[in-house]
Amino acid sequence: MKIRFKSIGFNNGELKKCFDKGMRTSLLLENKHSNLNVGTGELKEIHLNQAFVLHQNYNNVNLENHSLQIKQSQSVFLLQFVMEGNKTISINDIEYHLTRNTYNLFYIPSLSYTHNYFQTKKNILNIYFKESFLKDKMGKSFINNSKQYLEAKKENQFYSFFEKGLVVNKQLRNIINEFLTCSFEGVTKKSYLEAKLTELVLMALASNYSATKTYNLREADKENLIRIENYMRANLKEDLSIEKLSALAGFNTSKFKNDFKEVFKMPVFKYLTSLRIEKAIELILKHDYTISQASYEVGYKNPQHFTVAFKKKLGYLPSELLT
Repeated sequence: MKIRFKSIGFNNGELKKCFDKGMRTSLLLENKHSNLNVGTGELKEIHLNQAFVLHQNYNNVNLENHSLQIKQSQSVFLLQFVMEGNKTISINDIEYHLTRNTYNLFYIPSLSYTHNYFQTKKNILNIYFKESFLKDKMGKSFINNSKQYLEAKKENQFYSFFEKGLVVNKQLRNIINEFLTCSFEGVTKKSYLEAKLTELVLMALASNYSATKTYNLREADKENLIRIENYMRANLKEDLSIEKLSALAGFNTSKFKNDFKEVFKMPVFKYLTSLRIEKAIELILKHDYTISQASYEVGYKNPQHFTVAFKKKLGYLPSELLT
């Protein structure tokens, strides 16, 4: 299996990696790139048994927005943690967003795709592995219960396991920091890193295991909820109360709240807050809205309330998007 990374950030313009079947190795293979073309910092490679880790931690002083083009010879999973920066994955004219302090799990078939970055500072942990690794760590049921993934795999299509990026909480950050700052050497270091990687994968995915399960709702109810979710996206500026949304769906409030959580894996207002924050970030970064303008546009009458919700969800202030 081969993965080819192309970027002006690399001294020779690209980084090529070759892996055995299942990305297996009996050795700990590490490499660092500190002399980057686009700025200061470090690009670190770690190849462990069944997994390849690429840590991007640098500031781009020569340009703010740049891309990383990737081509791979086989399908692979990517568990990506964005601690600093904002980015998208572009595949066949479709974009998947990840903002600062979020993560997601992607299935990527054999094709070419692009990572686009929108801020100068980047601290991103990329973990590549095959399906066998995921089954070893999470069990076969994690894969088998994800009907949408199995369909995407059959059709050779890109798949995002979580519709929204999940928050990199303090516990995950601590594990990532322990993984990246390991001071052991030799076999001890290899064992420690593999143990920490397993812990990181389990903590990131096991707590969200229900997101991969199928649900037992009537098809008509499911379609109704998807219609309401689309309505929410298109009308973020409105006062979207439970009573109003329930009435639009034709459900009582109790059924609406329970069924919505079953389908979208979070309570209605938590989901609505995520939509509003995601849209506000887009308005600020791509359309030059002020924080006050963006907060009003997505339904907050008081910008301070938006700031509190933003900080609670992502762990930093919206003003830091502009630094």
